[in-house]
Amino acid sequence: MQDYSFMTTEEIFLLQDALKKNKKQIMKFILIGLTLILIAAFLPQFFLKRRLSEEEIEQSVFSYKNAWFWTWLLSFVLVLVFALIKVTDVRYFTIKKDLTALQKGQIQVPLETIYQGNNDMQTSFIVKQEGIRKRKRLFYWMRGKLEDFRSGEEVKIVYGRYSRVILAIDKV
Repeated sequence: MQDYSFMTTEEIFLLQDALKKNKKQIMKFILIGLTLILIAAFLPQFFLKRRLSEEEIEQSVFSYKNAWFWTWLLSFVLVLVFALIKVTDVRYFTIKKDLTALQKGQIQVPLETIYQGNNDMQTSFIVKQEGIRKRKRLFYWMRGKLEDFRSGEEVKIVYGRYSRVILAIDKV
């Protein structure tokens, strides 16, 4: 059974900083999506106007007046943005939940796997929890590259309850 306690002011500021970084990442993905919409909407029109008449363009699949074109385009970009968020381990909503609940957990376990992500802006740790159900859990260090830890080392991790963002990590 996991015990949870309330966060200190410093830990709240660490989570708020992680939230800002995640918000910037989401905004970047939305801008990528909007750019793709602009390119996908105007580039086909440019080529169609050079080769077809106005009547043929309006009947084309790439016409602005075609509802399926907009449905396909917006669905594609929406899926792309969410895929980018999922692939890069953006923890925005769970960090917001942590900032509402203000609960932290503490665990002492051996590290199983360590890897760098988001252009070395984040270090992720996979640990194997012993107990009734043996399971692997992923924890996130959101403050850059962390190189002092190796697989197999016993560590004590203080983390946000819902987001599993690491607030403090120490070797035991």
